[in-house]
Amino acid sequence: MSAKKRGPRKPAVREVERVRHLLSLDAARAVRRLEAKHEEAVSLFSRLRTREALVELCRSDFTSASFTALSKLEPKEQASTAAFHDALFELRWYVSYTEDMPSAVKVTVTQYVRKLSELHRVLSATLGPPEALGHRVIEG
Repeated sequence: MSAKKRGPRKPAVREVERVRHLLSLDAARAVRRLEAKHEEAVSLFSRLRTREALVELCRSDFTSASFTALSKLEPKEQASTAAFHDALFELRWYVSYTEDMPSAVKVTVTQYVRKLSELHRVLSATLGPPEALGHRVIEG
């Protein structure tokens, strides 16, 4: 048997960098969705009395992350990830079960979107934005 000739190998991306990247991507997608669609989703809730659009905006892949994968993050990274996803899950719970009138829902959802945008900024500063591919970004 002959050995196959291989080209230069790319350095393997460390697992922690992949975890950071996936968490950063997931959070960025959630915030982008919320910022772009929350007013429309509240309008649908008001007109059709359906929560589906609001609940869908709170979707996250975070729940599929394993404890083992998350344990590879630094404590500060774990804390900012937990803070962001705790707020996202609070919003999901609220929109799933609220009995508030549409005007109160609009105010509450808007407050959550602002809070999540700020928590996302902190998360991106801690983990690095998705473009960083899991490498931390040092702010100057």
